[in-house]
Amino acid sequence: MNTAFLDAVNLAWKIHHVESGFADRHILTSYESERKLIAENLLDFDARYAKLFSTRLPSAGEVGSANAQAAATAAQQHEPEENEFVKTFKASCEFTSGYGVAYNPNLFNWSPFHPAQSPLFLQYQHGTLLRTGRILTPANVTRVVDANIVHLEQEVPLNGSFRIYIFAGRPTVTQRALADFCIHLTAPRSFFSTYSYPAAEKDKVSYHERHNPHSSFFTFCTVFSAPRSSVSITSMLPPVLARYRDHVYVDDVWDQRVPNAKAAAHTKMGLDESRGGIVVVRPDGYVGCVVKLVEGKGTVEALDGYFGAFVQKKIGGEAALL
Repeated sequence: MNTAFLDAVNLAWKIHHVESGFADRHILTSYESERKLIAENLLDFDARYAKLFSTRLPSAGEVGSANAQAAATAAQQHEPEENEFVKTFKASCEFTSGYGVAYNPNLFNWSPFHPAQSPLFLQYQHGTLLRTGRILTPANVTRVVDANIVHLEQEVPLNGSFRIYIFAGRPTVTQRALADFCIHLTAPRSFFSTYSYPAAEKDKVSYHERHNPHSSFFTFCTVFSAPRSSVSITSMLPPVLARYRDHVYVDDVWDQRVPNAKAAAHTKMGLDESRGGIVVVRPDGYVGCVVKLVEGKGTVEALDGYFGAFVQKKIGGEAALL
């Protein structure tokens, strides 16, 4: 049943993007290529697990003899004993929990073979610990507007939007990079400008809209590596990001998985605590790409390239001038 839910979500957001005019129709073919592999893995696991359940239980005498022999062998090898059922369960727990789903590289899951090419894209263990095609690593952060500790990955509802997480590092280090990012983000041919609401609809957007004030195609979350008391949303963020005031956070929550980290969420993502980075997460919660946050236009150009691989309208590049 869990797999069926993920099947539905995978197909639903892709249909939504096609019907909304965001993406080309050919993206629908990725539903089968992504979910068929997961279904095959499920059937394989099911067969192995069912076989273990249906295997004849050993007699008490057989168990005692086997335990004594296994204990002696384990003592000689200095290894703990573990039966096949426990081994299978432990090996598959990531898959059965849903966190072990891993999609292969495609237009949504960046790889070195993706149409978008830029030295700013980061790969697993080469600038980030995140893997494209896998679920975003859970992390706790503090929301600036109300000081509540929240689960970052749950802050944006499952509403069909791409989630763009800006890990902004230390404000003193990334101030210029953030300013440049917003300047080029709002350029006429960027993905942001191309897929923002038409002028006639902008005035209809509620002041209280938290998640999609500019477009239902994307939403932004900004995470600073700084104390909450030092963050002023209006003065530290350009207006385009300050509009997402309810999605501005500070990375100040201690995490036992990275006990020595000063910014646990940055560290768990494998991003530099000072310089940060940008993580694009698909509408179904899986990582699409990870990009360096740098001064200049390179970061936005990399994102334009990523989105340009599957959106319907042409984005990025220089406009022709007469």
